[in-house]
Amino acid sequence: MENEELENTVERCREGDEDAWSALVNTTLRPIYRLCASYAPTAAEAEELTQEVYFKLWENLHRYNRGSNFMAWAWRVAKNLIIDSYRRGRREREAAWLDPEILDRLPGSDDPHEQTERRQRLRLIGTALRQLDEELSSLVLMRDFAGMSYREISEALDLPLGTVKSRLNRARMELATGVRRRMQIRVVPPAAGTVEGSVS
Repeated sequence: MENEELENTVERCREGDEDAWSALVNTTLRPIYRLCASYAPTAAEAEELTQEVYFKLWENLHRYNRGSNFMAWAWRVAKNLIIDSYRRGRREREAAWLDPEILDRLPGSDDPHEQTERRQRLRLIGTALRQLDEELSSLVLMRDFAGMSYREISEALDLPLGTVKSRLNRARMELATGVRRRMQIRVVPPAAGTVEGSVS
């Protein structure tokens, strides 16, 4: 949906057009769900959080200024709700970064072997991601997982565009370092006559 068409759809929503609201949800559901899924520990909680976000958007449609970036505005409305939920469930989230049901619902190959490899990569990234500062990990989730543009992140977090880019670059470098370290860990078979192996 083009920006002008999206603006018209939002305007119809504010006039009480239920079909327009359905169209708006269908257009924005994938990025909103991806963002919620990146913060929720299970598919069920991701769905519940997504519903809460849309309820909040509906309640605040009258606050939206026509002509501004609707998606950026939607991120701002959703941000506090999502971050609060993330903080409440952080301990559970650290125990299981992404529920298999969430992975199954995200775009990907139908090939079982590729799906297995993808899950392994995501879990490896998730382990490294948990070691990042919360602000840096949020930037990675918003850009690389939820698919938000730099400008949308800038407007949602109220940060200069240059700051978003520099911090995201730092976050990616730290994340890549963490992933490489974990990929280098290998189990060394025990030598003859020994009981335990070693990890290098």
